[in-house]
Amino acid sequence: MAIKDKFFGNALDSFTTVSLAVLLVITAVMLAQHGAMALQEKGASVSGKELADEMYQKRLEQDKKIYKEVQRLFGMRMYTAAEEVLQKVQRDHPDNPRSFIYQARLQYNTGKMVEAISSYRQAVDSEPDFVDNNTPLFLGKEIMDHLVAAKTTLAQELKSRPKDEEVRKALDELLYLQRRVAGGCE
Repeated sequence: MAIKDKFFGNALDSFTTVSLAVLLVITAVMLAQHGAMALQEKGASVSGKELADEMYQKRLEQDKKIYKEVQRLFGMRMYTAAEEVLQKVQRDHPDNPRSFIYQARLQYNTGKMVEAISSYRQAVDSEPDFVDNNTPLFLGKEIMDHLVAAKTTLAQELKSRPKDEEVRKALDELLYLQRRVAGGCE
């Protein structure tokens, strides 16, 4: 019994020693679990970025297939035919914001600046990634180039028709879009 007393002392000391040992084991297990979860979260964030990149690539491939004919006709400068095909695509895929981009391109190339600006705004409002420089969907440079050219044209129209509300509204939308594109290029 002397050995027991040397290691454990009285009954209260035995209980305290066992309790401390159990607490040490529980703490060690919790630390091990926390470390394992931290490693999983680190791996999850990497795979989350990879998952986002994969999602963007699938979307770009899908859009390429959907708008293939529109793009072909647009490249051949057959704008009326491209617009007809685009209208069919818009009926088949009403929730795809890339339709607004193609619509704006067609309107811009046929001289319909006011309508093009409105279409660009719809595109940017429905898909902010079009003006986010950190995504593969970024189209800010193209949009900004069209806006700069349209601004000159609209300024001339405003001089010739100073009370035209449609031109004023288009200029307001143009300035809004320029701010959105500039904000996405940071």
